Amino acid sequence: MPCKHVIGHGPALARAVAAWRCVAPGLELRPLEIDPAAGQAAIAAALDGLDLADTATTSAFVAADSRFLNGMRLDLMASLRLRGVAMPALVEPGALVADGVRIDDNCWIGAGAIVQHASRIGFNTVIGAGAIVGSGVTLGHSVWIDDGVVIGHGARIGAQVTLGLGVVVGHGRQIGKLCIVDKAGRIDADVAAKTFMHATHAQPIVIIGA
Repeated sequence: MPCKHVIGHGPALARAVAAWRCVAPGLELRPLEIDPAAGQAAIAAALDGLDLADTATTSAFVAADSRFLNGMRLDLMASLRLRGVAMPALVEPGALVADGVRIDDNCWIGAGAIVQHASRIGFNTVIGAGAIVGSGVTLGHSVWIDDGVVIGHGARIGAQVTLGLGVVVGHGRQIGKLCIVDKAGRIDADVAAKTFMHATHAQPIVIIGA
């Protein structure tokens, strides 16, 4: 029987396992809980313990929430890809994805999310439940889009960006790579790479030299 290793932590792991049971009932699911605070050596040891003998019938999915950080989720995915494991995307029941949308490996599209035509979703990107991604949007790899976020038509979101609850990105806007926008409200101007926007800060902070 084909099997899938579902790797992650806490509620995100439980939700991913439940979703895979719905979309692929014939799979044998093997959840693996990983503590984000365990350190790289412990995480590597856990991955080394997986049964990956037959990559023709074995696949994997990394189900890690924002506490794992986009970079750590990316590291987990990269480790599995180096082992030759397929990592197909997860589109939860109830999500609406237009024909022709490009969805790369290990993406996760939550229940009730809407992704409109001609959009491209980079690998390892998470689109939360109820989020709306307009037409012609480009999402870089390892992006985190929280539940209910709205992204306007033609927007471009760089790699490893986090968009928190209540964020609305205007049509055609660009969010540079490695930004964290965790302040509810509408973004009507482009945001430079490595910008940090949080409700506790009156003004955006740009990280220089990182």
